[in-house]
Amino acid sequence: MQLRFLGSGGFVPTDRRETACALLRRDGEALLIDAGTGARRLIAEPSLLEGVERLHVVLTHFHLDHTIGLFYLPDLGPSVEVWGAGEALEATPMQELVRRLLGSPFAPRSFLGHFGGVRELGLEGAQIGSFRLQVRIQRRHANPTLALRFDDVLAWCTDTAYDPENAAFTRGVETLCHEAFHAADETDDPGHASAGEAARLAAAAEVERLVLIHVNPGLDDDRELLRFARPRFGATEVARDGAEL
Repeated sequence: MQLRFLGSGGFVPTDRRETACALLRRDGEALLIDAGTGARRLIAEPSLLEGVERLHVVLTHFHLDHTIGLFYLPDLGPSVEVWGAGEALEATPMQELVRRLLGSPFAPRSFLGHFGGVRELGLEGAQIGSFRLQVRIQRRHANPTLALRFDDVLAWCTDTAYDPENAAFTRGVETLCHEAFHAADETDDPGHASAGEAARLAAAAEVERLVLIHVNPGLDDDRELLRFARPRFGATEVARDGAEL
């Protein structure tokens, strides 16, 4: 399984970082984690989806910095299938949430017909192509979000304040991608975590590697995040757009 960061920032895009989006590839299959402004890279770099017939998109939640890229995807060559937990997170079916986002007059009337399907993701997880996905609701954000786990390879926890219950959910994965919106050891932000808190969770979960994501657009130096994270968990790095794992 190969992971490429298309957007490692949160809230708004900057010259350094697009907003939340990452591409998983396994052989000829592809899965997009969130669809922030980083999804534009799939248009700018068609080789990223070379050989892919269907692109699966899994949404952690529905804030615009994670979903606006859905607007870009109908022009892709592969068929696009969107997965999300509309019912579990917002008591609203996925079909309705996608219609609100991409329906007329905010998009051409034909847009919704370009998607290969909109799927409801239950809390039991799903087998999406060859990707086995487990999910957990994170309730420490302005709206609830999903933590994602792909087998024992990758866990993805974004848009959440420090949530110690994620340690059990992510335990033993090779790579934990965890949000670090704040360059601090701790924060009282009720909706976002700090670098130190992400590192504390990685240590408790006994993961092999921590990658900090959903970086604050106002941060000028990634070393500020590492200054707080590495004393708690040495195998920490900061995600960069275009980097691969």
